[in-house]
Amino acid sequence: MEENKKPSWEGIEEFFATSVIQQAERSAKRWFIAWVITFAALIATNACWIYQWNSYDYIYQDSHGTNNINTGTQGDVNEPESQD
Repeated sequence: MEENKKPSWEGIEEFFATSVIQQAERSAKRWFIAWVITFAALIATNACWIYQWNSYDYIYQDSHGTNNINTGTQGDVNEPESQD
């Protein structure tokens, strides 16, 4: 009768092993959710920065006091040929 009341090591090891696995699964799920939220925030903030960066006209003044506007259309100005 006394032998039946004593816990066996196999039962205790199995209980602790399953509880450790369950705890690891919960922890992994929480870390994955935190990673997804962080990744989504990173993409959203980068999209906002790119939008702001592309919607701004850059104006600067050179050493001669001339103001230049960077509109992205730099290059030579082609004047129309004179018609003789």
